[in-house]
Amino acid sequence: MKAPSPAVSVDEYKNAMRHVVSPVAVVTWTHAGVPEGLTVTAICSATTEPPTLVVCIRGDKSAAERIREVGRFAVNFLSDEQAEIARRFSSHPGEEREAFAPALWSTGASGAPVLDRAVARFDCAVEAAFEQGSHWVFLGRVINLGTAPGASLLYRDGFFRRLGTE
Repeated sequence: MKAPSPAVSVDEYKNAMRHVVSPVAVVTWTHAGVPEGLTVTAICSATTEPPTLVVCIRGDKSAAERIREVGRFAVNFLSDEQAEIARRFSSHPGEEREAFAPALWSTGASGAPVLDRAVARFDCAVEAAFEQGSHWVFLGRVINLGTAPGASLLYRDGFFRRLGTE
């Protein structure tokens, strides 16, 4: 079946998506004994039975290849006080390894680093992975989880944001 022609341009789509608020998470894994990770905002719940997350990672990053190879990852949803962690993991490849030092990390059930003070953290086993356009889409079955108090860090219009208090 031939795919339909796009109804909107990439720029129109990106502009519209900049108006959507997204949670901010650091996706982590351990590859060849080395902790790695990156900041991701394209994450959501896929199913509750079994508990499964959808994680979308740009296809041009080596991260997608490594996660497919390892078969496990963790999703660490950041608190609104952890914007600096998000910045560190969205820097140049390789520099994110240094970001593990200043935070309180432990090893999750998946073998991936988990941020102990993340508002929610999910250890996942890769159930499926496929390429869709510019991204790799991962379905991760949740094998362990944890929570911590705090408000979630959000992303909108190119900036990290906090929920306003009334």
